[in-house]
Amino acid sequence: MADFITDDKPVSIDDGRSHRWENLRRGVYRFRSNTMSMLGLSILVFIFAVAILAPYIAPYPKDATTGVNPVARFTEPGAEHPFGTDRIGRDIFSRVLIGTGLALKVGTTIIVLATSIGVTIGAVAAYFGGWVDELLMRFTDIFLTVPGLVLAIAVTAALGRGIDNAMIGIALVWWPGFARLTRSQVISIKEEPYVEAIRGLGAGNLRILFRHILPNAISPIIVKMTTDFGFAVLTAAALGFIGVGAQPPTPEWGAMINEGRDYFPDEWWIATFPGLAIWLMVFSWNLLGDGLRDVLDPRSRR
Repeated sequence: MADFITDDKPVSIDDGRSHRWENLRRGVYRFRSNTMSMLGLSILVFIFAVAILAPYIAPYPKDATTGVNPVARFTEPGAEHPFGTDRIGRDIFSRVLIGTGLALKVGTTIIVLATSIGVTIGAVAAYFGGWVDELLMRFTDIFLTVPGLVLAIAVTAALGRGIDNAMIGIALVWWPGFARLTRSQVISIKEEPYVEAIRGLGAGNLRILFRHILPNAISPIIVKMTTDFGFAVLTAAALGFIGVGAQPPTPEWGAMINEGRDYFPDEWWIATFPGLAIWLMVFSWNLLGDGLRDVLDPRSRR
């Protein structure tokens, strides 16, 4: 096995790998020792299980689409309808369960699109610098000058109502945070000696950037993706609530709250249970993000 000479003794590749495994082991131990992080992970495992099993365990799956039962309208929560029914007799419990998968899809789509755009722009701006950095960062600042929700509403309204357009609209206003974070990471990493060595060996700019720099900047990006996931779901629910996101009869939690607000507080269950589902989603992702920050943040390692 090859050795590398330091000040007074050789260091083998195996020693480097052992060090990384030791850091990983300590990080996992630190995560497992954090009660709130484990709680967030447990809730998320439950949420994913519900999303997968919802079509099979929902007592009234048709109520998530075209089901109508006027005889059972405004039924209070009970044994037959645990979360009650809405104004046309649809089972709220079934709609919340099936809406879980939609919420995860919405959050995943928004975060993946926003991360892809933001990381690419931020990395290119930081690596090449000069006029490229100035142009891309001023473009980013334009998006940051307008409140995110207002801009998301405008983009979604321009694209047309619907959950797909809502996801695109939110992603198009969510990327600047990832761009600025990635830029700061790449600026600090691109001056490292190993980058200069790789450049000296003749590697191209894109290879250096995407194969050697970005992998070492991924930790804070992962943490931000985790913590932003819940807020992306919340933003999509807000668009559904005001009527420019998901449209009835889609079992989207924000749209369900919008449908129930006219009957609050008498028929309180129509809006309350979808609202609790949104809170649980955001709460669990925030707890998981805090735990991952402790694991992935190099400054927290001892």
